[in-house]
Amino acid sequence: MPVCLIITPHMATWNELFSDERFIESLPQPEVYKFVRKLEGIFPDRPLILWDLCCGAGRHTVLLSQMHHLVYGSDIAQNGINHTQKWLDGNGLKAELKVADMTVNPYYGIHFHGVLCWDALHHNTREKITKSVAHVYDNLVRGGLFMVTLLSIKGGAYGQGCEIEQNTFVKNDGFEAGVPHHYFDERDLRDLFKAWKFVILAEQVYSYLETEPDFHLTNPFPYTKWNVIVQK
Repeated sequence: MPVCLIITPHMATWNELFSDERFIESLPQPEVYKFVRKLEGIFPDRPLILWDLCCGAGRHTVLLSQMHHLVYGSDIAQNGINHTQKWLDGNGLKAELKVADMTVNPYYGIHFHGVLCWDALHHNTREKITKSVAHVYDNLVRGGLFMVTLLSIKGGAYGQGCEIEQNTFVKNDGFEAGVPHHYFDERDLRDLFKAWKFVILAEQVYSYLETEPDFHLTNPFPYTKWNVIVQK
C-alpha cells in the first residue's frame, strides 16, 4: 500500500462536528460508570479527582460530576467545551474545563486517581498519541488507572483513505475527511503502554456483513476496537 499525503480543500473540524446534533452522544457508556466504581474500590479518597481527556460534548464529564467527584475535562473543540458547560450548568453540576489539544497537558501539576479517553485518542499520528499517553502517566497518582479505547487493525475501516504513516490513515471524504485514524495491533499497543501495568487488555471484534449507505450515522452497535485499562 503506497504511503501518501492528501490535503483536502475543506476539512471538517471538531468544532464543526460538535455544532451538529448528529455527532453529539447524549448517553454515557456503562463501561465508564463501572470504571469509576472500580476506582472507588481502589482509593478511599472522596471525592476522586478524574480527568475526561478529549471529553467531546461532555457526556462522561457530566456522568463523573453526577457521581460526586472532582472532574476535569479537556477537548480541542471550543463547541464541545461550550456544550459540556451548558449541560453541567443545566443540571447544577460542576467541572473544570479547558480547550486543549490532546498532545498538550492542560492540567500540569494536578494528580488524578483516574483518566478516561473514550473513542478519541486514535485520532492522531502514532507519535502524538505517545505524547498524550505520557502526559496522562505524568498526571496520575501512583496506582492510578487510565481507561482508553483504540482502533484495531481488524476493524472494517482499516486501510480506508490515504496512509500517511504505518497504520495511520486519513479519509479524503465524509464527515471525518482530513482526520487521522491510527490502528493498533497487539504489539503496537503493548509498546505504547510499555511503562504501564495492564489491568485489562481486550480486543472487541465486530464484523459487519451487510450495511446500508452511511449506516454509521445511526448505527446502534459497537465497532471493532481495543478496550484498555492500564495502571501507573
